[in-house]
Amino acid sequence: MNKSSTVNASITSTQLRILQKELHQAIAPFNKLDRKISITRFAIIGMVCLGSTIMAWYSHQQWAFILWTVFAAINYGFWLVCTHDAVHQTLTGWRKIDLWLARLISWPICWPVGIYSELHWLHHSRNGKDLRDPERVQWSRTEYEQASPIVRWYVRHQWAWNILVAGSFGLIGDAFAKGWHYRQERPQLHRQIALDLLGIILLHSGFFILVGYYGIWGKYILFWLIVEWVIGVMMQARAHLEHYDCWHPHESPLLTQLYSTRNVNGSLWVNWLMGGLPYHSIHHAFPAIPFNKLPQAYQAVQIVLQKYNQIPLEMERGYWQSTIKNSQVYSLLNYPKFRN
Repeated sequence: MNKSSTVNASITSTQLRILQKELHQAIAPFNKLDRKISITRFAIIGMVCLGSTIMAWYSHQQWAFILWTVFAAINYGFWLVCTHDAVHQTLTGWRKIDLWLARLISWPICWPVGIYSELHWLHHSRNGKDLRDPERVQWSRTEYEQASPIVRWYVRHQWAWNILVAGSFGLIGDAFAKGWHYRQERPQLHRQIALDLLGIILLHSGFFILVGYYGIWGKYILFWLIVEWVIGVMMQARAHLEHYDCWHPHESPLLTQLYSTRNVNGSLWVNWLMGGLPYHSIHHAFPAIPFNKLPQAYQAVQIVLQKYNQIPLEMERGYWQSTIKNSQVYSLLNYPKFRN
């Protein structure tokens, strides 16, 4: 268990209330959104992605086409991270504009961002304390013991399978399945499911017409297989790294979020590309903080935790180093399976 898995048990209820109040006061200066910064990031990554996509399609040699496509896919992955900002209204700050920008860059790869936007709010309210969290990546011991042998094999090799095999197709299928499952609990999902399906079908119908007209089916299929695989690797690795083996409930919802997510050490450049997600515990505890202010908020939170003798938040070493390290073992939650 990570040493940041629990808070100091000796803290009293009164101290806990004061601690939470001081945490909110400490991050208050970082809540204001600077649209110029967030929109500039969105535009730069988007232009690089679209520019490299154009270079790929105008390449006459296969090797150049593949290299440009891989480069475009990597940038597409970073651009897709901007949809996370949009869901939290920290992209432009205008909900409708944020969601439509998110749809425009999600539908080309069949990502149902409308469904995701609804499930993500459930995730924020349940992470670390409720097994019905739709983005939970770790299995409970009870679920594992009740599973078939093939599913147990999958659980033991979950990181490698999801990152290298299931990829984006696994995430897309899971989002639609979870959206359907939670549609009664969150009625907004009915509209989001219909809108995502309609948008994806109409957009790709247009793509198919163009591809059929120019007779470039082989190139089109290769392009999207590369794009989907690269983005799948990036997003699956991110999802597992942020939450796997970080399930640490506490009587304080705020402390549950701080200690039930993983932070990843990276440069300012990495934080810029990943939209502040390296400081994931701060984002979960205070989702209104814009990406560029999360590093300062992280330091402010650490000072308050130290003041009250709480275990400091930890930083893992780099995305890929941490992914390789954590994928070598598997762990299970010691929680009974939740029954509806």
